[in-house]
Amino acid sequence: MLLHLFSIVFLFLSSFCSCDQKKFSFHGYKLIQIKPKSVHHFSLLKSWEENPDFDVWNRIKSINEIVDVALSPKAFQQYEPLFKLANLPYTIVNENIQNLIDREEESMRRSFPSRSIVGRYPRYTEVSSFISNLVIDNPDIASSYSAGTTYENRQLKVLVLKTDTSQKSVWIDCGIHAREWISISTCVWFIDRLLKDYRNSDPVAKDLLGYYEFHILPIVNPDGYEYSHSNFRIWRKNRKPNREDELIWNCFGTDLNRNFGYKWMVAGSSSNVCSEIYAGPSADSEVETKSVQKAINDKLGNWDVFVTIHSYGNLWMVPWGWDTSLLPDYNDLYSVSQIGADALKAVYGTKYSIGSPANLLYTASGGSFDWSYAVANIKYSMALELRPGSGEPDYNYGFILPEDRVPLVGEETYIGLKAMINAVLNLNRNN
Repeated sequence: MLLHLFSIVFLFLSSFCSCDQKKFSFHGYKLIQIKPKSVHHFSLLKSWEENPDFDVWNRIKSINEIVDVALSPKAFQQYEPLFKLANLPYTIVNENIQNLIDREEESMRRSFPSRSIVGRYPRYTEVSSFISNLVIDNPDIASSYSAGTTYENRQLKVLVLKTDTSQKSVWIDCGIHAREWISISTCVWFIDRLLKDYRNSDPVAKDLLGYYEFHILPIVNPDGYEYSHSNFRIWRKNRKPNREDELIWNCFGTDLNRNFGYKWMVAGSSSNVCSEIYAGPSADSEVETKSVQKAINDKLGNWDVFVTIHSYGNLWMVPWGWDTSLLPDYNDLYSVSQIGADALKAVYGTKYSIGSPANLLYTASGGSFDWSYAVANIKYSMALELRPGSGEPDYNYGFILPEDRVPLVGEETYIGLKAMINAVLNLNRNN
């Protein structure tokens, strides 16, 4: 009898278990847009954000600002009466998120025959091979190292591009949140374009690599990223279990961009292990966090620029995330960010908003670029939120942007970052 009962419990838990390798279907999941009209509405949304069944896709910003939320059929039944009770306006923008995923997968199937991963949504092993092959083919300027090893034993592989005259350093990372696939693709695009521009004697690329060595980590969160491909498309956190006996899938993992030690758990973070913004059991607890910090600390004092790339929202952000006060260097960071955003806009007309997360959006502590600015003393620390942006035709895709947008996003971001880093270089030369 006890064995039979154990079998029933095991089968039930297995339906939620992280070890289930079948792709989760989001059939019937709704993407809704909520527009808080009062302080009470805003407070409700902030309280619900900690619930694992209330999946906020963008940010809970302020009154009258749209909040994108994904809800399962069961969760929608639970929250819809609460919306109505509170007179909280909402609109269903997609009745079935699985349709977005199917469309994304179809766009990926069309591009799969391509041997190159540039312009695609590549898997972890493809990115790793891409870096290895670049090093083999470009031994004069390319090398790589492992910044660390994840819980699931994947290497955090960093590509280094530098010349004999490179003096200072630039850090760029992508994919700290697993579901932000366009981020990883953009890092790959940046690598490919910078290398090609250098080989083609583009004067800015030659100048940049003549002064800077670039350290580029395309996937900060490879365990989560692979899980978002193989199992659960909109997974956000890493994949380390939070308790030894934990089997429920959504209670795995830590939000790595809430785990950095500077001002940890001060704002916009959660101690609930099941929350999408769970900050971890302690500051700097996660191997991915420690690995990025070690890579930075190994060259402490040599970094001019730190950039971490996310999606979505069309935002070019500077610290702080944890507090609304402005940096002493705010005007300097804003100025070079404006140069980057203007260059980005000149490519396809994409408009970015510039400012701190705490002022553009809301306060959130434990982010990597707050740490890089405050602890590692990297003045030009920034975070980008890539396409789609509010008001754009693609906005309702959210994280599930069709793959054929990768070249567009990659190219404009490359041009913007290239201009921004060049502006920093020129400032440093003049000082």
